[in-house]
Amino acid sequence: MACYREVLQANNTALGFVTRIQEVLAGERPVTGAESRRLTAGVTVQTFRMITNLNRMTGNRFPGLVRRFHDLRGRIAGRTEVTPYLGSVGFTVPLAGVSADMAEVVGQKSAFLGEAHRLLPGRVPEGFATTEPAYRAFIDGSGLAERIAAEMATLDPSNTAAVFSAAARITQMVESTPVPARVAAELEAGAASHGGERTRFAVRSSALQEGGFEVSFAGQYRSLLNVPARGIVDAFRRVVASKYSPQAITYRLGRGLEDREVAMCCCVLTMVDAVSAGVLYSACRTEAGVQTLVQAVRGLGLSAVDGSAVPDSILLDRKHGRLTGRTSGRQDSLFACAAGEGTEALGVASGFRGVPILSDDEALEVARLAWRLEDHVGMPLDMEWAIDRNGRAFVLQVRPQPEHAGETWRAPAPRIAGARVLLEGGARASGGAGCGDVHRVETDLDILRFPSGGVIVTSEANPRLAVLLPKAAALVADSGEVTGHLATVARELGVPALLATTRATAALPESRRVTVDADAGAVYEGQVEEVLARVRDAKPPERTSPARERLASVAGFIVPLTLRDRMASGYSPRKCRTLHDIIRFCHQSAVEAMFALGDGALRHGTPVRRLVSTVPIDCRLFDLGGGLREGIGPGDVSIEGVASVPFLALWQGMTDPRLKWRMTRPVSLSGFMSAVLNYNYDQDAGVRAMGEPSFVFITADYMNLNSRVGYHFSTVDARVAEHVESNYASFRFVGGSTGVEQRSRRAELIQRILARHGFETDCTADLVNARLRHRPREEMLQALVLVGLLTGFVNHLDMALTSDDLVTVFEEAFMAGRYSFKGEADHG
Repeated sequence: MACYREVLQANNTALGFVTRIQEVLAGERPVTGAESRRLTAGVTVQTFRMITNLNRMTGNRFPGLVRRFHDLRGRIAGRTEVTPYLGSVGFTVPLAGVSADMAEVVGQKSAFLGEAHRLLPGRVPEGFATTEPAYRAFIDGSGLAERIAAEMATLDPSNTAAVFSAAARITQMVESTPVPARVAAELEAGAASHGGERTRFAVRSSALQEGGFEVSFAGQYRSLLNVPARGIVDAFRRVVASKYSPQAITYRLGRGLEDREVAMCCCVLTMVDAVSAGVLYSACRTEAGVQTLVQAVRGLGLSAVDGSAVPDSILLDRKHGRLTGRTSGRQDSLFACAAGEGTEALGVASGFRGVPILSDDEALEVARLAWRLEDHVGMPLDMEWAIDRNGRAFVLQVRPQPEHAGETWRAPAPRIAGARVLLEGGARASGGAGCGDVHRVETDLDILRFPSGGVIVTSEANPRLAVLLPKAAALVADSGEVTGHLATVARELGVPALLATTRATAALPESRRVTVDADAGAVYEGQVEEVLARVRDAKPPERTSPARERLASVAGFIVPLTLRDRMASGYSPRKCRTLHDIIRFCHQSAVEAMFALGDGALRHGTPVRRLVSTVPIDCRLFDLGGGLREGIGPGDVSIEGVASVPFLALWQGMTDPRLKWRMTRPVSLSGFMSAVLNYNYDQDAGVRAMGEPSFVFITADYMNLNSRVGYHFSTVDARVAEHVESNYASFRFVGGSTGVEQRSRRAELIQRILARHGFETDCTADLVNARLRHRPREEMLQALVLVGLLTGFVNHLDMALTSDDLVTVFEEAFMAGRYSFKGEADHG
């Protein structure tokens, strides 16, 4: 009995998760990343709970269910970016010990780099990752979490001034709070294990949720370079503080992510003193097909992503292992490691102007590293790399290539004839077109003054300008490139962007109305409707939140119910195509097992009481303790001898004098023949005969009724106690004597009535499930009275439901208290 209750409770919980997933996908409720993962994990865990307890009940009768479940779970895991990590970690983990399944505790960027460290020995710098527990110890242990939550509670991300103000206050809070001693000790020990004061480090962000297919957080967080060992603790604190930069706050809130679910971890690497560095997209779609794009700058890689330079661009054909194209960039200054710590900007010597940054062999070496990683992880990659002064290539960062990133390298669209061109050329960093007034943006004051609907015009495509993208019509910059951080965010948000134009700030006058046609690589004077209409016609569906997108990607393995017809008719585990199928199969099989248990008890003379009642149900009672009143003798028992509170409420409804259990519903000759045929089919299929016993298991506050009334099955499982948190009632109804169309109408009628009384419901064909949870005692008892009334009201009703309109007729009759209503003859 304990296993059966586990199955029923897991069934109710699992169906609740399925319902909430359906609501999210229908847009009826918002969802965060954490909630998306909780829903997916919840329905998976509860389904496995059902399988485990069903097999315990039946002596492992259904081993195939376990195999089918693991197959579905693997498919679900393959579509999600983060899988649960079951181990335990401290505040740091050596990079050599980090694996891809640790993304939930070290962030995805560290997790991917740990995989690269194992796959490419000597090509990933040594180092360590800080963990989610380290972040929580810092934020929660100091009281920062509560103060930050208070600042974030009412923040409107569209109010740029308010975001800047809150960002400044929170950043000051974080940077002035000491790191807990035990966290600091592990950070210092990690640095000491890699050379201590003799070594310089790069401290990079690796936040949870950072670096996904839909959410990149490109450039929104801080990376600190050339940090000495004595500065590691402070660098950790500063990277955590960068979680609250204005652009990061705006991006995070705009993408539907709650602050609490984005824990900031760090990846601490020994510093590569680079002579060249850059970014690689392993799968960039071009006119010649999918190719690998490598972009390179001189010195450290900051110039490649902060918009201050136009990198060299190299296209490579993976299939043939050769270069297919090369475009020279423009770089006036480079970043290098300073003598003490940090970085310094140096001018690029005139002798290097126009000289390729990478040789063909160097470009191929970088690309081959990415190709090996791509084969290993099975997806296109966005990779940051560097070549040191000894000519050795290193991988510095790996993450999934954002889905929109491969769309940037294609031939420009034709210009609009007759439109005046103010600016042409540049790199299409994000496609589309937008119209607005030009606003030059260079300083923080410019950012604060920027109006909604304006066109950002700037000298450098700096990632801090991402704070403006949600309200900008377009972006045009003198420098920058398609793999830069600001370009990545522009593509994610669908903001048209032209970078590397060289002269946008000179050619586009302040406050001039312009139309930016990123696809054509042109900026037109005024509002050019032909361009804007083209973009409107080709506009893709509105982007939903990344959390909803992630949930939608796995919903097909969870939500659909393909076992739509009668159970107990030969279904097997191999026919379960979704978790919902497994849930239904387990529930039906558990009910059948309980009937078999009851039948066996009767055959073997186990003490079972027959309930004497006028209701036409042969009901047998199993008292599990406290379900019957004290002093009741052996033999049959009347309802007066029952002490089970929930069963008494149910029986009150089932025996309401307004019900006419033995009343015949109006039915046509064809309906009668359908009933006979369906009854005979059920007998052939092994469904219980109509007159056989139903069984109820009772305690003082619990009941479970498995009933066959007429030609349908119903199950009521409930607990009613003084503690609201433990109260629940579930009702399941399936089957009937007619064809599936009329049976489905009855199920819809039941669903409508229960939903109007506050039950959570779901209905598929002739199966309806309903749940009510966490209500006060008296409310739960009234709900069970309602279920009893409804059980009597719908008895044989499928015969009468010959049209969809009649569903509404009978619904209104029940709601009006006309429980003996027979059909149209009574209507009115």
